Amino acid sequence: MRKYGFEHKDILYDAGGQLSLKDDPKQVWADRHPEAFPVDANNAGKKALLKVPGLGPVTVKRILKQRKQGKLHRIEEVGKPTVLLEKAAKYLRF
Repeated sequence: MRKYGFEHKDILYDAGGQLSLKDDPKQVWADRHPEAFPVDANNAGKKALLKVPGLGPVTVKRILKQRKQGKLHRIEEVGKPTVLLEKAAKYLRF
């Protein structure tokens, strides 16, 4: 989780002190921190983009590179429509 910009205190465990096997930790964090979203895809830093559910280091790197060429207007400009990009679109603003 460190490569996504999370610290130990950010990780949410269940009542037994375990990570959920069925829930994505980034999704759980995002759902508990609505104040952090939506993230502006055209202005947010790498750390903020890495916390978006559905975005990983490769996609974030692509977003940062594409922003240098011009403003992004929709999620389809980031890559082929996938379940992960659709998930990310809910947390991004263009």
